Amino acid sequence: MRQADIFLPNVNIQLNFAWKFQQQQYPYVNDHGTGRLNINNAVMSATCKSALDVDCPGHMTIQIIKTTMEYDQLRIKLEGGQSWIFQSLLDVILDSLQNQITDFMSNTLMGGFVGLMNGAFEDGRRQSMLVNNQNIIKDERYVDRVQVGNGYISLMFSGYTYLGSNLTDEYLKSGTSPITMNKFNAEMQMAVKDEAFNNVYYIFHKYYDSYSGKDYKTINQPKLRFTNTGALVTMIVEANGTQVEIELIAKPKLFDDLSKVVGRISFEYQAYSIDTAEGLNAEALLNQVVQHMNEVAEQTGFQYNYALMVDIRDFQPIFDANERVMRLVGDLPQECLPY
Repeated sequence: MRQADIFLPNVNIQLNFAWKFQQQQYPYVNDHGTGRLNINNAVMSATCKSALDVDCPGHMTIQIIKTTMEYDQLRIKLEGGQSWIFQSLLDVILDSLQNQITDFMSNTLMGGFVGLMNGAFEDGRRQSMLVNNQNIIKDERYVDRVQVGNGYISLMFSGYTYLGSNLTDEYLKSGTSPITMNKFNAEMQMAVKDEAFNNVYYIFHKYYDSYSGKDYKTINQPKLRFTNTGALVTMIVEANGTQVEIELIAKPKLFDDLSKVVGRISFEYQAYSIDTAEGLNAEALLNQVVQHMNEVAEQTGFQYNYALMVDIRDFQPIFDANERVMRLVGDLPQECLPY
């Protein structure tokens, strides 16, 4: 399993608490009040690793191996009751609490940090793909160990899109299709396998027949493949009782909606080729298919369920036919949002 060290420097912590004093012998004095504990200039660190998620087979989770905390100063102040009596005992109190406080705070804060990371990575468990298609769910839990290198971190997410009411769909039985983690001399890249897009075509074709038009019926799901210069989509449609194969050029079209913490990768389609058939106006049919596919593309596509806090629309698509992947590459801070 890969490991990584996480550091949080210059941390200032204030804890508010209630205290109670109860003497066990005569004269059985009882007192209570409130107090504050301040830890200044703390440096917290944790060693984490990625491991199999026992609660979710096939997915990963981040775990803490150990935590440490160093700080310049620890102060405690008691208020209320007869707290002035106990001020002289603060050194004794701090000495007895010091180790417990260090362990508690480092585990709590680092645990919260790791919890946020896992929460972000697993956001897609029940994320609806689109407002108008609440039953279409995008799965976005990460499925392999975190890769940490010199100046980079790589995460691999599941790309499944499925119908929430039919989790036994045969498309999900094909298994995962790994991505080779090629490194670019860039600040960020997001790589998406062709099967992730074909999964979307499959769901919208099978359950919604989204790609059939007014004058034609789509016989099979559109099938996308990457070339070294772009992407082609092949589909078979039937018009006037005749089936023909159509190929479309697919140019990436990127959508960001940070208000919903999601983004979407779709395509803008252009005509490439169509079979000829007797009695069929091939050019008119091809134009109709292109127009309809572009209309559908405005409401569908591959969704990613996390906020990159960058403008993904400015990223450069790079196609890899050998790995069957499209990589969106960005050089920050040019693409960073102004805030």
